[in-house]
Amino acid sequence: MPGRALRIASAVCLLLLGAAIAARRSAPVFDPAAGPLAGVVAAIDPGHGGSDRGACHLPSGLIEKEINMDMAFRLKRGLEEAGAAVILTRRDDTFVPLDERAQIANRLGADVFLSLHVNRFPIPECFGAQTFHLPSSEAGRRLAMLIQEELLTVYPPNYRQALPGNYRVLRGTKMPAALIEIGFVTSPRDRQLMQTTEYRDRVAAAIVRGVERFFAGEAPGGSPDEPADEDDA
Repeated sequence: MPGRALRIASAVCLLLLGAAIAARRSAPVFDPAAGPLAGVVAAIDPGHGGSDRGACHLPSGLIEKEINMDMAFRLKRGLEEAGAAVILTRRDDTFVPLDERAQIANRLGADVFLSLHVNRFPIPECFGAQTFHLPSSEAGRRLAMLIQEELLTVYPPNYRQALPGNYRVLRGTKMPAALIEIGFVTSPRDRQLMQTTEYRDRVAAAIVRGVERFFAGEAPGGSPDEPADEDDA
């Protein structure tokens, strides 16, 4: 019985979310009073979860799955304040398969997909927040580049650019998608930043600005396309 009750409750929640999204879609997208993202449905995907901790630096208490979840809620608040309806692929410390994450966004009709991660690389000198997009998606490329431009304003020493990345979670989505690496857990300077509330809030705000520019139809200033060599956690 408990299992059946849980399934019924989950179904009801999905129906209510679907109704809310349908209602939001009826709002005029370009109504300034409703926010720049009114009518937009954004799917946020906090990477990893459950037994999959992701990239970690245990001496600093930094565990990727926890950072991703925290950042997802910060980003959710920012997107909702801009008028968007928000879907989360996970809301707690559970593991959700990559294909299912994409299917959630597809099934609920998301207009944009944002996958949050923490990067790692054997060389500790590598630092900086960075975005990736599906190589075959021009819309995804523009989204990732706009977000990257905003991320560079958060920490000016960051020189990284948006790059193509053939990641499974991006391949499965039917809408423009970007994978966002908040920083390198293997970088001392990024670890220091990621431990602060200020940095996390500023990164979330930068992502929101990038999404707003995307739906406003803006073009990025331009950045080179080259193979990614970082290890997506």
